Amino acid sequence: MNPLLKKILARVLKENSTRLSLIILVFWAIIACLPALFPELKEISIDLPQTRRPPVFSWHEPLGWFGYDSVGSSVLLQMIGGARVSLLVGISVVMVSALVGSTLGAAAGYWGGWVDQCVSRVMELLLAFPPLVLPIALAAVLGGGVFNTIAALCLGGWIGSAKVVRGQFRSLRNREFVIAAKALGASETRIIIYHLLPMTLSPLLIHTIFSLAGTILAEAGLSFLGLGLGDGSVSWGTLLNEARSYLLESPHLAIFPAAAILSLVVSLNFIGESLRQVLDKRAASVELD
Repeated sequence: MNPLLKKILARVLKENSTRLSLIILVFWAIIACLPALFPELKEISIDLPQTRRPPVFSWHEPLGWFGYDSVGSSVLLQMIGGARVSLLVGISVVMVSALVGSTLGAAAGYWGGWVDQCVSRVMELLLAFPPLVLPIALAAVLGGGVFNTIAALCLGGWIGSAKVVRGQFRSLRNREFVIAAKALGASETRIIIYHLLPMTLSPLLIHTIFSLAGTILAEAGLSFLGLGLGDGSVSWGTLLNEARSYLLESPHLAIFPAAAILSLVVSLNFIGESLRQVLDKRAASVELD
């Protein structure tokens, strides 16, 4: 392992809250991979006699640990499937948004001029709407489905990455190492990819971690409103939507998906904040040196 990466990782893992957050994150990642390893977990059966049965913590009945829903299906199996869909949507949105935002932000920050004006005006136009208004409108037009939900959340998801990269490029494009690279005959593409882009990875990584937490919440919000997944897929948001009618009679239907969303989002925020503090301290020490 790279010594610098090893040092940063050691500092990040020094806090107990960060270590616990990483354990929770790895746990949900493993849970999300279970349906691919064990296809039988995708088979959610209907058993009406078990309708809204409360949790039963018995090793002889593991499917009943989280209870059963309004049609007698195991909440545990739905939680496993929901983890897969929620993380799939969240990671897909963040990756696409980071790619699009980084490209547009790099172009705007490096070249400036009319390129910067065009990108900035588009960002300002999209930022004029409240965060979830555009995804809700697009999801209502496109309909349900994993792909449509990803497209709806990507509509404004790239703005944060673009702002981060644009700001970094604007502050770095006139630095001495860039001027020296130009004097040595380096092309603009080489300067952007090999000189400027690596220096934006730290703030972009931190933003991406926080953005993943926000995207998971946004997907859960869309699904809770009935505008997210509508093709038979199950996410934690759809489980909360289905639990609304039974909050008093069967609170376990809402407790487990809500706890899953809370644990994952809080863990990502702890990891992002810890990484931000470590990288900020490292950047400050480098500047002092």
